[in-house]
Amino acid sequence: MIAEILCVGTELLMGQVLNTNAQFLARRLSGLGITLQHQSVVGDNEQRLRDAYKLALSRADVVITSGGLGPTVDDITKRVAAQLAGKELVLNPEAEAALRERFAAFHRDMPLNNLSQAMFTEDSILLPNPNGTAPGAIVPMGEGKVVIHLPGPPFELQPMFINHAEPWLQARSGKVLVSRYIRIFGMGESTVDELLQDLEQQSNPSLSPYCSIGEVQLRATACADTEQEAAAMLEPLIAEIRRRLGDVIYAVNDTDTGSLAQTTVELLKKHHLTVATAESLTGGMIAAAMVEVPGASEVVKGGFVTYQSVAKTMLLDVPAEMIDEYDVVSSQVAIAMAKGAREKLGVDIAVSATGLAGPGGGTEERPVGTVFLGLSDKNGTRAIPLHLTGNRERIRTLSMKNALNEVRKALLELEK
Repeated sequence: MIAEILCVGTELLMGQVLNTNAQFLARRLSGLGITLQHQSVVGDNEQRLRDAYKLALSRADVVITSGGLGPTVDDITKRVAAQLAGKELVLNPEAEAALRERFAAFHRDMPLNNLSQAMFTEDSILLPNPNGTAPGAIVPMGEGKVVIHLPGPPFELQPMFINHAEPWLQARSGKVLVSRYIRIFGMGESTVDELLQDLEQQSNPSLSPYCSIGEVQLRATACADTEQEAAAMLEPLIAEIRRRLGDVIYAVNDTDTGSLAQTTVELLKKHHLTVATAESLTGGMIAAAMVEVPGASEVVKGGFVTYQSVAKTMLLDVPAEMIDEYDVVSSQVAIAMAKGAREKLGVDIAVSATGLAGPGGGTEERPVGTVFLGLSDKNGTRAIPLHLTGNRERIRTLSMKNALNEVRKALLELEK
């Protein structure tokens, strides 16, 4: 089965609204074993929408739309599809009843134009929407092809797709795809590719790399008749990847969500240890990344943002003489910052970061991208020098990720 996503709305074209629906639908379709070859965005214009429908239906079995199901004149998604199929929109009693009940529950009078949201072709399969006023629908378009209408707001679209459209599609897809996402930090894409080249040439299960700042993510996917069979096919592949890459793999997840911060926080919880941060160039990014993880308050005790030298001395007891002698961007200062944070907050592990993020301030001896991390735990305090490249945002982000990774590696040592 081949699907195509068609997102409707001028606000999407103008960048006023982030199109998260396409990403969500693409992920869910992949999990159903449905091939997705194209995605499109079209504004609220009848002719352009008609052309987009024709093109999508010429190359896909299922066209999934999002948006344009509201009661206003520019909500044309259903009407144009019906016209293209040579059908009339008529008032659906079930949809009308649900619409009136929703307005009654909010003690509001229903404007007459909302009745347009209860208009469907007679052969449409309704998709209930308990989270909004716009029902969705599965509309036969002839020659075995269908259009699936979904509302635009993600909090309406996502449960409607999962609870109603997805079971309908799954019953017709014939196969199931299962993916596992292997997240890597500390090894470049080219090295990962070199070590796994033979595995990446397999077709089922398949292995595909994706990159972000400082990280490599692998998607391992298997296709089978059942989810259990597909999952079993992935187990030996993932085991072999772990054997070849080792500890640079920081997570293997069922979804492509997850982060170094999440893994680090989970390890801290596992070992019942606490952490603190002392940050200069990262300005609180390390602590912020960890506290984004639910439950981080169990292990993240606090942090210091000591951007100027005087703050390092006042808050972390970094000797002013040390800064004068070795410079604020030095291994000695990074060590003193980490040690100071650990002692001040009484934590098990403290991590620090000091460096030059640019664009100015670099010298021949210490160019932009020179960064020193400090890590203090029961085994002592040490510095980790980094030589980073890129713009200010990239250098700060990589510094944060490297700091989290150093904490992660220290925690893994406890398990050996």
